[in-house]
Amino acid sequence: MKVCSFLTIAIFTICCTTISCSKSVYMQESKTEEKHSELCPNAVEATLKDLTGLDGCSWVLELDSGKKLEPSNLQKFDNIKLEDGKKVFVEYKTIHNAASICMVGTIIEIICISEK
Repeated sequence: MKVCSFLTIAIFTICCTTISCSKSVYMQESKTEEKHSELCPNAVEATLKDLTGLDGCSWVLELDSGKKLEPSNLQKFDNIKLEDGKKVFVEYKTIHNAASICMVGTIIEIICISEK
C-alpha cells in the first residue's frame, strides 16, 4: 500500500514538472533603475546564490527585491562562471504547475543570462 502511494505521488510530481499548460509570462522588475545587458536586452539584475548545502537545492537567482528564482536550465548556459554572490543579468519565463525539491523560489526557465 505504501509503495502504491509513493508511486502515485512520484508519477504526479513527474507529470507536473514536465508538462505545463499555461502561457509563459516574462517577469519584469521595476524598470526605473534597471540596466540592461547587450546580450540580454530584456533582462533584470540578479545575484547567483549557491544553495547546494540545502537538500535538493543547487544554484538559485535572487532579485534585488529578495525574490528567489529556481532555474530549471542553468546548466545549459556555459557563458558565465558560477560564483556565489556574482551579479548577473537574466531574462526568464516562469514555469507554472512545476514543483521542486528545493522549494525556495519560483521555478523558471532561463532565456538569456550574462555577467554584469
